[in-house]
Amino acid sequence: MGLSGPVFDALGREHAHRPIAGDILFLGRQTTYFTPLDFFERMRDYGHTVDTSVIELDRSTHNRNGIGRYITDRSIFRGLGIAADHIKALDVSDYEGAEVVCDLNRPLPEGLYGTADFIVDGSTLDNVFNPAQALLNCHALLRPGGRLLMINAWNQRDSAYTLCSAAWYFDFFVSNGYTDCRVYLCSFEGASGNVYALNPSFMATSTDSPTAPSFGRRPFLVVFAEKSHADAATVIPTQSHYRSPSEWRVYGENLACMKMSPRPHLLRSIGRLRPRHVYVGYRWIDGKFQEPAARPRIRHVLLAAIRRCLWALTHPTKVIERVLTWQ
Repeated sequence: MGLSGPVFDALGREHAHRPIAGDILFLGRQTTYFTPLDFFERMRDYGHTVDTSVIELDRSTHNRNGIGRYITDRSIFRGLGIAADHIKALDVSDYEGAEVVCDLNRPLPEGLYGTADFIVDGSTLDNVFNPAQALLNCHALLRPGGRLLMINAWNQRDSAYTLCSAAWYFDFFVSNGYTDCRVYLCSFEGASGNVYALNPSFMATSTDSPTAPSFGRRPFLVVFAEKSHADAATVIPTQSHYRSPSEWRVYGENLACMKMSPRPHLLRSIGRLRPRHVYVGYRWIDGKFQEPAARPRIRHVLLAAIRRCLWALTHPTKVIERVLTWQ
C-alpha cells in the first residue's frame, strides 16, 4: 500500500483548510513514494513549514522502488507538528510494524471506538473481503469531527480484491450525516492525469447511477469525509434506485447541509491532459482545483457528426424509416 502525489495534494490542501491534529491512524503501514525534497516542496506549495529534524527515511516497508529513498508515513504528520506517539498504524497483523492489530473484516472491538481524529487508508478497502464492514469500522474509529482520507483502486488491472463505486462511498457518508464528503475519480499515468469529482447535485435527485469514465489507464478513487459532531445511530444506505420517499427526504436534508461546506477541492488534474468526454454525474477538476464550465470542443462536435454520417451510410433502411416517421 502506498501514498502518491494526489494524496499529498489532498493532505496539503486539507491542512491549510483545517489544520490536522490529534490522533492519526494509518490503515496499514504506507510507502509514501516521496523523497524528503519532494515532501518539502509539496508542503511549501500549500504554505506549510516542515520540521526537517523529524523526517526519517523508510527502510522497512515493502515497495517496488527500492529502500531508503522515500520518507516514512509517520514523517508526513510529524513534519506537520504531530508527536510520534499520536501516529499509529492498524493492520490485520503486525506486518510492517503496525501498532494496532485488528481485522477490519470483522466488527470493531469496542475498545477502539472513537480513537482516531484523522484516518488515512492507502488501499485497504480494495484488499479486504468485507469492504462494507471495513467502512463501518472506519466510521466507528473516528471521533466526532474526525476526518477520513481514502485511496482505493477502481480497476481490475491491479491486485484489488474488491471494487467499490463512487456512489457506494458517497451514499454512506451522506446517509450518516457527515459534514462533508468529496469523491474523486482519478486517472494518472506518471506525473500527469485527470481528476473528476462526483457531482453532489446529481446525487441529490437522480435515481440513475453516475456514469463512471472508462479509462485506458489505471483509475482509482480518492474519498475524503468529515464526520459530524452529532451522535446518531449508524445508517445503512439504500441504493438510489430503491430508496423510499422517507429515505430520500432524509438523504436530501443531509446532502443540503453537506453542500454548505466551504472546503475547496482537494485534488486537481495535472499536466497537459484534458477530459475526453463529459461524464454523467461527474465534473472535471482543472489544474487550479476548479470546475470549469463544460464547453463542447469543435473536435468532439466534428467527430459526433462523422459518426452520425457513418451510421447513416451503414443503416440506410433505418434512415428511410425515420424519414417516413417524421413525415
